[in-house]
Amino acid sequence: MTEEQALAQIRIHLEQGRSDTALTLIEPFLDRVPPPALIDHFTFWYAMALHRQGDDDHAIVVFEQFMEDYPASPLIQEASLRLSARYIHTGRFNHAIAVLSRMLNLTLDNTTRWEVQHQLRRAYERQGRYHLAIQTALTHMSQAGEAERRDLQDAINSLILQKMDMRSLSTLLETFPTTYPGDLALIRLIELRMAQGDEVLAARDIRAFLHQFPEHLYARTAAALLRSFAVRIKAHRQVIAAVLPFSGTMKPFGTEAFNGLRLALEHAVFLGSNAIGLVVTDSAHPSTQLRRDVVHLLDEFNPIALIGPLLTHEVHRLAEVPDRATVPFVTPTANLPNIRPLGQYWFSTAMTTPLLVNRLVEYAMRTFGYTRFGILAPRTIHGKRLNHLFQQTVIANGGTIIATESYRPGTTDASVQIARIKAQGLRVQEAMAPPVPDEPVVPDSHPVQEDEPVVSAHGFDAVFLPGRPSDVAFLSAQLAFFDITVPLLGTNGWNHPNLLTWGRRTLEGSLFGDALFLQSPDPTIQHFVATYRERFQSDPSIFAAQAYEAMSTILATVHRGATTGMEVREQLSSRHDLPTLHGMNGFDEGGILDRKVYMIGIRNGQMIQLN
Repeated sequence: MTEEQALAQIRIHLEQGRSDTALTLIEPFLDRVPPPALIDHFTFWYAMALHRQGDDDHAIVVFEQFMEDYPASPLIQEASLRLSARYIHTGRFNHAIAVLSRMLNLTLDNTTRWEVQHQLRRAYERQGRYHLAIQTALTHMSQAGEAERRDLQDAINSLILQKMDMRSLSTLLETFPTTYPGDLALIRLIELRMAQGDEVLAARDIRAFLHQFPEHLYARTAAALLRSFAVRIKAHRQVIAAVLPFSGTMKPFGTEAFNGLRLALEHAVFLGSNAIGLVVTDSAHPSTQLRRDVVHLLDEFNPIALIGPLLTHEVHRLAEVPDRATVPFVTPTANLPNIRPLGQYWFSTAMTTPLLVNRLVEYAMRTFGYTRFGILAPRTIHGKRLNHLFQQTVIANGGTIIATESYRPGTTDASVQIARIKAQGLRVQEAMAPPVPDEPVVPDSHPVQEDEPVVSAHGFDAVFLPGRPSDVAFLSAQLAFFDITVPLLGTNGWNHPNLLTWGRRTLEGSLFGDALFLQSPDPTIQHFVATYRERFQSDPSIFAAQAYEAMSTILATVHRGATTGMEVREQLSSRHDLPTLHGMNGFDEGGILDRKVYMIGIRNGQMIQLN
């Protein structure tokens, strides 16, 4: 029997379900020495026979061998498709996606590309990556005929309506914010919000739908729903508004802030269930639309206060709006050292950079007795500001700046700057050293007490090293290499779970400040962290914490009897017993919350709260 005759017989046996007989014919040809001229064909059909027998694991091995040994075979594309199908069937989705993606880049044949896209969509769908399955289907639709397009659209709609959860729908909406299938994803999100009874976010999503798809068939239904939600919100005794980023690059931070203020509202059981209605809108819009949306929100709902926005430039865009409306705006995060010049109705619960640096310097000088400092700051706008503020604060507290240098973020070599810091420190050390006496000096009869200041062997007591955690870890090691082993001082950028892994022992004895420390033993912090984790299945961020405090301070004024924006402002301006995560406090003359800054030390390879 010739090779061609044998292959024809093998195909017939496989078509008729006789895989055992096919294998009996194939194996002698695979064992032949030298191998037959059509060895690639026999290998391919051997893999097919194994598959038909149900031995997918063995079939995959043979297909993989085929791909490696016979890349120029005329059966290579079919083998690739068969292999990817077996990968999908056995749950090896990433392997299938890799094979299929490579085929898309190399294949020009439309029929083959159709099958590749079909399998790729199946792989993503089986993997639960529905948004990628939909993107693949949309690409396929652009190349398909009318009947195929209808089938693909039905498949997309089925995924959105039956398979996708809120997170995957949100991801799809970010990819297609103004076109199909973003419209269907947003409608489904609204339905899911309503099913959960979450009218606040349902109303937010309806506003987004009406803005993005004003001519849509669903628009009339959406508008009617929004009117009904508005009636229910206004039925509360008071309304509080929030303007946060719910789309765009800042969306994760807006979500965290929203979680924080919502948790504060849920904790305010003392006000009763019908006391506060919450209405939100998206701040991630151009400045003119942002102003228009905020003014419309104020006019429609007449809130007693508004939380937001998050960013400094957004605060400036809305500068005069609070005073005109006599509604206090409390920004949780805008880093303004003094917000009062914008108006009497502006407040901030943010931890500002001057506050952080002041508390860090004061603690280092008063608690540890540090008076002489070096500075190694990033060569950025914020780094220059930190450098300037640190110098100002040290000098104002009677300390001395011995040396200051800067580094480029992401650098792998700051040896020149560190050498200059060390040289300047040694010059200071030499200048401070007492003169050598002509005659031997009799040692003092009493030993040095632990609380007596000792002159640093480096000429300074600590180095201020702000920056990203990866940079801090690298530079701390390089400072140690140059034998600069004084404690390092940092900002809240240090508060990262990987800092100690990256920095190892070179950060031991160092200190940084932050407005939130998840490991704090403070009962209020522990309750906040525990309830946040239970409610949202994640750790709270500084955005969540400061938004929580913004809402808590407003609710405290309502509890004391405030019923108008003016009354809320008066209490925020005058009270010093407003509840925060770090105790009772108030807003200073600049409208900034006088908050606690946690001093976090690195001791025995762990971060611990020092104050």
